[in-house]
Amino acid sequence: MRERRALASPWMLLSIATVLLWGAWGLESKIIVDRISPWMNQVLFSVGLIPLFIWLLFWKNLRHTVGDPKLGATHALLTGIFGGLGNLTFYLALGAGGKAAVVVPLVGLAPLFTVILALILLKERINRLQAIGLVLALIAIYLLSI
Repeated sequence: MRERRALASPWMLLSIATVLLWGAWGLESKIIVDRISPWMNQVLFSVGLIPLFIWLLFWKNLRHTVGDPKLGATHALLTGIFGGLGNLTFYLALGAGGKAAVVVPLVGLAPLFTVILALILLKERINRLQAIGLVLALIAIYLLSI
């Protein structure tokens, strides 16, 4: 019963939507880098965010803050820098001849790095089943790349 509720929870549905959207983004990225440079791809990616940016300006909870807004804004800016640089290196990997079937899942291991940082810096914990899942993800990436 609890598992069924988790599967239908808002965070799970949004997570599944993210997987689908990022999956389409990964495929589209490979199609694009075969036609334009990774650098122009990043520029156009950023331009593509403008409609979302405009929509967000009118969102009612835009200025809702919890905690220190200056610290939050600093971390948001860093998130944008890390994300933009990550996008660029992703496009460069695809443009350098990487196969989408290998590069996209490999880049999908980014949450593994997040988990490691969360364990070290945020003192978060994972259970045994989650640790097994992380190991299986590493094995899956290895199998995809051979």
